[in-house]
Amino acid sequence: SNFTYAGLATNSELNLFRYDPEATGAVASWFDEMWSAAEPYDLAAVYSSRYEAHHPWTVYLRMLWEQYIDEIIDIEDARGVDGIPLPTFNADAVWRALHHIDERGGVLLADDVGLGKTYQAGWLLDDRIRRRRQRALVIAPAILRDGTWKEFTDEYLLPVEIVSFDELVNDIRLNPETGLKHVLRHHPDEYSMVVIDEAHNLRNPATLRAEAVRRLLAGSPPKEVVLITATPVNNSLMDLYHLLRFFIRSEGEFADVGVPSMREHFARAMAIDPEDLTAEALFDILDQVAVRRTRPFIKKYYPGATIQIDGKPVLVTFPTPRVRRVTYAFAGVLPGFFDRLEEALEGYEYEWGVPAPDGVISMARYVPSMYRNDRSAIENYQVQNAGLLRSLLLKRFESSTAAFASTCRTMAGSHDALLEMIRDEGKIAKGRILADWINTEGDDEEVAVWLEANEDDLEDVDDYDVERLCDDLEKDQELLIEFAEVAEGIRPGDDPKLRELIEELATIAAEAETQGVDEQQQRDKRKVLLFSYFADTVNWITDHLVDVCDPASIHHDPRLLAYHGRITSVAGGGDKADAMYGFAPRTTNSPDGADRFDLLIATDVLAEGVNLQQARHVVNYDLPWNPQRLTQRHGRIDRLRSEHDEVFIRCFFPDEDLDRLLDLEATVRRKMRQAIAVFGGHDWIENRQVSVDFAETREELRRLLAEDAHLFEEGSAHALGGEEFRQQLRQVRDDQGTVERVTALPYGAGSGFTRIGGAPGWIFCARVADHPRPVFRFLRVDPETFDPLLVVDADTGDKSPDIDERTLTCLAAAQPFPSDAPRVLPDRIAARAYEAWEMARADIVDRWNWAADPANLRPRIPKAMRDAADLVLANPGGVLTVEQVDDLSMSLLSNYPERISRTFRAALSQETDDARLAEIRHLIDAFGLQRPEPIDPNKPIDAEDVRLVCWLAVSPSEPPAETN
Repeated sequence: SNFTYAGLATNSELNLFRYDPEATGAVASWFDEMWSAAEPYDLAAVYSSRYEAHHPWTVYLRMLWEQYIDEIIDIEDARGVDGIPLPTFNADAVWRALHHIDERGGVLLADDVGLGKTYQAGWLLDDRIRRRRQRALVIAPAILRDGTWKEFTDEYLLPVEIVSFDELVNDIRLNPETGLKHVLRHHPDEYSMVVIDEAHNLRNPATLRAEAVRRLLAGSPPKEVVLITATPVNNSLMDLYHLLRFFIRSEGEFADVGVPSMREHFARAMAIDPEDLTAEALFDILDQVAVRRTRPFIKKYYPGATIQIDGKPVLVTFPTPRVRRVTYAFAGVLPGFFDRLEEALEGYEYEWGVPAPDGVISMARYVPSMYRNDRSAIENYQVQNAGLLRSLLLKRFESSTAAFASTCRTMAGSHDALLEMIRDEGKIAKGRILADWINTEGDDEEVAVWLEANEDDLEDVDDYDVERLCDDLEKDQELLIEFAEVAEGIRPGDDPKLRELIEELATIAAEAETQGVDEQQQRDKRKVLLFSYFADTVNWITDHLVDVCDPASIHHDPRLLAYHGRITSVAGGGDKADAMYGFAPRTTNSPDGADRFDLLIATDVLAEGVNLQQARHVVNYDLPWNPQRLTQRHGRIDRLRSEHDEVFIRCFFPDEDLDRLLDLEATVRRKMRQAIAVFGGHDWIENRQVSVDFAETREELRRLLAEDAHLFEEGSAHALGGEEFRQQLRQVRDDQGTVERVTALPYGAGSGFTRIGGAPGWIFCARVADHPRPVFRFLRVDPETFDPLLVVDADTGDKSPDIDERTLTCLAAAQPFPSDAPRVLPDRIAARAYEAWEMARADIVDRWNWAADPANLRPRIPKAMRDAADLVLANPGGVLTVEQVDDLSMSLLSNYPERISRTFRAALSQETDDARLAEIRHLIDAFGLQRPEPIDPNKPIDAEDVRLVCWLAVSPSEPPAETN
């Protein structure tokens, strides 16, 4: 009857095509026989099973089954390929990574620090190079190129090419403007897989390294991309967006999971809370591309995991992190000075045409457009320059008087050139922010480069209030010089922060001497990795400690004798390899094996990807303005194969004025953002990358002050993938009884449970027509009445049920705690299930049909890109072929960020059409723009196309009424 298995083998069916009447009787007899042989079918039982008392955990597992079972089966079917030996938890990671690569063209490996991301990526490289005979490339910071990756490729004899970010930028094929030679061994199109380690270094899309990587990844067929970073979110959720766009070529890539526009989805997540960095709103995207597990996850689901060390299986263990608070007399460094600094930084109001008050730094040197005669000509990027430098001054003051004095001197010195230019040349240097410098915790080298970069645009002084500008420049210069002189008057021996550091080092040395059983163990137990954001602070600390540890010095402290001659430092472009090898020769595989250093003082150049777990102490000398930096630093010593049972993380805090410091930083940034809003225009540092979650930062600081190691034990809070959900489902796959109960649940089955403190409501799992993925809805209700909560549309005033469609929110709300939580479904709640489902189904239909309208799926194309496309279509001079016109014009029609549309806007200002077209073609090639993939709209549906799979009702507390 049909070519299915049932039609060919098991069904009793008859197909007859006859014109003559003789067959009629035979067919009637055949039908009567079949009818007589039929047995009664209990259709009522099918429906009654929906109303049985199903256990809530079973219903929850059915939701996971609908969401993940196909993927899990696909991954299990693909297993069996040999490769580099991995512990079980990393083997699971690479198979899921392969699934993501096959489905989406790339993967984000984002496991916690120290869990073996290098081995995961190495397995993928080995698979592509040896099994598929393809070429691959690794891009990594130079320190990882020469350390971690060289060791890995040597150990496994992996023939892969490895280059640093800076080397890549120097390749003339990827950077035609300033590249000098062919760095890559092969043509960029010959690489099939590209692995990018510490990929968060590419989070700013406007840097030369990001442009070079984009050119590398352009072309056809698309390259497979593996991004490695434990901290993909540093300053903004848009960090993630820019990273994913290295392999997600189409804004509509995730339309199949309900995200028709990736950029707009990220923008909505930012709009919900611009300072929320948890990425929960992005789960539906990240669940398709990321592999993210934390240490608690590994400990919970892989308790017996082993790794091979010297050919023997060794149980996977991690040291226990211990936080130690170190307080110092902040006001004791320069009594009363913080009041003056607070006034200088906080007092400026960004008021056009108003002179800066005395004692307030106007930052006129960096925001000259505030002195234009035309208020509308104020440049937003200059406002951000000024705000970022105010923040930088504050952070350097907290770090050390040396760092603060150095920056004040540098800034003051830069004023002379501008004053001379104004008075002698009649010109003003506008300057543009160096795109590579977004994070205000840059070291000295970055800041110096940034300051020098603000000299590239010149304007005549005629349009400026020159007298007021010069007056503010001179006042700023005098104030900065005064601040520098005051800070330079502090001697190291008078610095209370340095004194506390010496006390901590003395304690560490004494504990190591008593706890170590031999000289080597004592040495390992006193090894300290000390971090500061700033090179000036590193040098300040190093010089003083070398002096204090020297027995010949008048400042010698005998308690630190063990560190004499065993101190090294790395700041900026120093010799990182020599310091690492001498500090932790066993875990860095030092070439000569010499153990030469016990105290390593460094900037964050050593906070990424290096194996220093021979040490057991990390000291964070500066206030942790961004707690994500602490997890990276901590990860240098808290890693697989650590020989320590405990590791210690010391964090310096001012004994008072902590809130004043945080409030001042928040105020500086708030005023900067307010000024940007007042003066209009685009936020130069794209997409709020200057934002920081101050509420989250304060909470983390409170925990660190209380010596709570939660930040280091739990890892990042970013919800980058559904690892927990998948693992819960994997665990029941071998339990045949559970699998039968889960799969036997009839469509429409439901249950309920209580969760004290959680949001009450209904969670529905449904299927839409023949779509391969389920959809979820969480209908929130009033905890007292169980009436649906309503939200009000800000534009229309219309009210609608509060329904959440985010998969993570729905599954998290549906998970009973504990797994054996009893079924609780009061009659008054059960009776409202139909009403709740109708609301949820209506929302599913509305959202689905919205995406069925092609007009809703068209990208919002910036005007500059539309104008550029029109020029290409006009084909001035007829220089383009029909195919070129089509390809070039279509490559322009996408929702590109401002940094790209701005360059095309400038290209359109060329004098002739020929020049404009030539520049447009150059920019398309430079940015690697390609024709976007069209987004297929949904097929329209109605309510009958939506089938309820299962549901759960979550009530706030167990009611006294009898449950149904």
